[in-house]
Formats: sequence, C-alpha cells, structure tokens
Amino acid sequence: MASLPKAGPDQAFQEHVADGRLWLQYCDDCGEAVFMPRILCPHCSSLSLEWRPVSGRGTVHTLTVLHRRSRPGEPEKINHAIVLVDLDEGPRMMSHLPGTAPEDIRIGMRVRARFEGEDGARAVVFDREEGAA
Repeated sequence: MASLPKAGPDQAFQEHVADGRLWLQYCDDCGEAVFMPRILCPHCSSLSLEWRPVSGRGTVHTLTVLHRRSRPGEPEKINHAIVLVDLDEGPRMMSHLPGTAPEDIRIGMRVRARFEGEDGARAVVFDREEGAA
C-alpha cells in the first residue's frame, strides 16, 4: 500500500506540478487515474493512491462561453470559454484555453496542459495542440 502524503492532496498536487508537468494520482488496487486530488480512490475506495506524471494531452469534451456585460461607459468586456477536457489518461478536468478565442474552440479539439500561477498556487490551463483544427 502506498503511504499517505504528509501534506493534504491539494498541497501534494502543487508539490508534484512544480516541475511544470501534470501529475495525477493512480490507484494501486483498481488501476484508475484520479482527478481531483483526494485521499480515497473514487472508483474502489482504496487508500493506495500514488502520483505519476502524465502526458497532459486531452480532448475538449464540451465548453460554455461566458458573456460578460459591460456597464455604460466601460470598454466592452471580453468573453471567455470554460472547457471540460477529457485527459488521455481518463479523468476529466475543468479549465480554460487562455490563448484561444471562444469561437475558435471546438468539441473534439486536441489540447495540451500547461500551468499558470506561482509555485504553490499553480492552475492547469490548456493550449490548442499544434496542428489541431
């Protein structure tokens, strides 16, 4: 059985992604990849979770566009999209594609994870993969 991390699951995630790669937990008992970080496997309730680096590649499952309304006299607000990405390893993540206009995001589009933020407060965001339509 894998030992429990000394830090909570979210802090352990932040420590693992400090190298700039996406890490997920895997269950030693059922083999499933897990996201959000947690103490128990959501598939079989095992405590045997271990961290592994993963590709960070995935496919846009769905998106919704947030339309921000401007107040009178303010410049026009920029819309942005929230996406659900199915990682190649299995889990689904909610995020966004900060470098891509909402109208250019397509369901089925291939994306790759990267991180924004500082150490200890990194967030996973996605970029369109080269050659993705």
